[in-house]
Amino acid sequence: MDYDSWNRVLTEHFFPLREAAAPVYLSVDDALLTELLTSHTQTATTLPTAAENFQTAIRSRVFGRDPFEGIASSARRWRRHGAAGNPPFIALLAATVLAASRMNRSDNTAVGRFSYYGPLRELLGLYEGSGMPDGYDVIVPTLWDHLKWWLTDHEQGRRGLPSAMPHPTQVNIGWSLSQAVLVGSDRAQVGLFLSAIGAQPGDVVPEAELLARFQEWVRLNRPSPRIQRALASPELRPILASILQQELTHYDGLPRDAAGLPCVPLSLTTDAGGFPYGIAARIPSHLRLESLSLNGDVIRIPSGAEWLPLTPPDQKLTPGLALELAADTATLMLPARDLYVLQANDLVGKWTSVNTAEIGVPHRVLVKTAFAAQAEAVMLACGSDPVRQPRRVQVPPGWTLFSGYTPTRTATARGVVGPLAPLHQQLARLSGGLRIDSGKQTYLLGYAPDLVLPATNDDHPRTVTIDGVPLPPVSPVSTDTITIRLADRVQSVGEHEIEVGNRKLTFTLVERYRESVALPLLALPPRSDKLATIPSRIPNSASPSTPAPWLPPGHLSGSFFGSYHRDPPPATSLLRLGGSIYALGRNRRAAQLVPEAPAWIATMDHVPHAIDIEPLLVALPFQALWLLQVASSQNARAWRAPIVKPGSYGLYGAPSGSWTSLNQADWRRLTSRNTTTAVACAQDWTDYTAGK
Repeated sequence: MDYDSWNRVLTEHFFPLREAAAPVYLSVDDALLTELLTSHTQTATTLPTAAENFQTAIRSRVFGRDPFEGIASSARRWRRHGAAGNPPFIALLAATVLAASRMNRSDNTAVGRFSYYGPLRELLGLYEGSGMPDGYDVIVPTLWDHLKWWLTDHEQGRRGLPSAMPHPTQVNIGWSLSQAVLVGSDRAQVGLFLSAIGAQPGDVVPEAELLARFQEWVRLNRPSPRIQRALASPELRPILASILQQELTHYDGLPRDAAGLPCVPLSLTTDAGGFPYGIAARIPSHLRLESLSLNGDVIRIPSGAEWLPLTPPDQKLTPGLALELAADTATLMLPARDLYVLQANDLVGKWTSVNTAEIGVPHRVLVKTAFAAQAEAVMLACGSDPVRQPRRVQVPPGWTLFSGYTPTRTATARGVVGPLAPLHQQLARLSGGLRIDSGKQTYLLGYAPDLVLPATNDDHPRTVTIDGVPLPPVSPVSTDTITIRLADRVQSVGEHEIEVGNRKLTFTLVERYRESVALPLLALPPRSDKLATIPSRIPNSASPSTPAPWLPPGHLSGSFFGSYHRDPPPATSLLRLGGSIYALGRNRRAAQLVPEAPAWIATMDHVPHAIDIEPLLVALPFQALWLLQVASSQNARAWRAPIVKPGSYGLYGAPSGSWTSLNQADWRRLTSRNTTTAVACAQDWTDYTAGK
């Protein structure tokens, strides 16, 4: 392939249209070049062949005394003319990342030396001279800036977000180094880590704390060798810490893979702790998945499902192995582990693996035999009664199964056995409360969440402030968790900020929703054989003394949403808001019901809420015979109350008895005056339109 072909293939690979605006890493290494060339040419390609092909393509554009100027000029023209087509510099930036991935591989390089320009010059064929090539310090950072502009401003995040950043000390090469630390598959591992520590969207955690927690998580989950090398490198650790911080900034509560698809965690399932083993997907509550496609089979996900048992691709699934399944709309992931904490799951009907043990809940523990003694000691330290090993349960060779583990407190536990300690590696977090919006930390006034402080190994008292006011010192006198009831301390509407050490948490309290109603009375035309057209929207400035505007007489237009209530108790006489609501009474009297919701509802996306219709009808100065909700141009329906018992009226004769919902066909018959067909309320409608 030539330069333009490589540039196109790399752009399509790294920057396709994505489901979510997540950071993208231009992580190029020799293995990826081989994969891309094989896919493009439809022929098997060896690693040296792919590397040579890419190298030849790059050298065709990068050469001479000013090697990068040709591509820089193309980039300027591309941006000046509206960024039409693919950015012309992706292949060159990929080459700079490829050089970073080859660092320290030369036989002439001392072990541990941070060498970059040697591999770069060799890749570009710039053999004359040493060190940084001419123009690199100006042009290459500028190209990274062009990429940032293209992703954020031109594409608006549709192809991902920029992730390149300068190195704390290596200013010029840091951009490329930041892309070589993690490959695309590693990004899902970072997401699983954030999920495991209980991170929430909008959390603020210092880089040093994130890195320390990530290193502990790596000891448990055995991620890629690339991540382990980054943790072991003094030069790459600061970059890795910055990447973790960047991922936390854009974290939406779901781990995501390199393509931006959500990663759904898988759990190991078992009847008693032994063979046979299966898998079940844990569906996050804020992930709207309708189906999964596995091995050509489409699996429908029931609405609101929390767990979905699946058939593993290998019927002899063995603990300790990693499993990753592509399911079109998501990636299903089961990390490799040396210890599984199992909890009885009524929804699945089996024991399923969980991230950490839970206080007061019985568990079974499947652990590699090499860690069995250590695991038993931790379980006793967490307050459990002595555990036992079931003898009639068949477990894999080299594994030990414990039953009867019910922790009563948390304790210090690290590495493989860490998940046995409740709240292992968890951040201080908000828990409980009456949450209004699943995507935001928004709660109802009077029902604020609790602040949960997990066990700490610090020797200093934990500092906690609420809205800048410090609480009395919370000393780690024991290993038990500490729960602070915020509902007793925060009782005002608005945003509130909590600081736990260097970590910041924010949440918002909103006022309780109390329905109120304005009643602009509508002046209907006098007697007419057709009902006047009701406008789809009446200005909010209308008042009871100001008749609302009407269109010329004609058929009732718009469509109507309704539901059926039969002798509803007060708690169930609810009408979902949406569109305009009208009440129609005798003598052609009408009013629009205008619920006044608090401002916080308007700031939230598609928040379902309802009003209790009976109190609103009581406020009417006339008896409502028909209740209409103009919603859209489809599914026309009407509400009516033709059956009203004497004495069942409210203060002004509002009905509180049975309501009947009209289907679309009946409603069209009535409004088209085709009342020859039997419709239960035909005479009532005829009387109404006649002004009786």
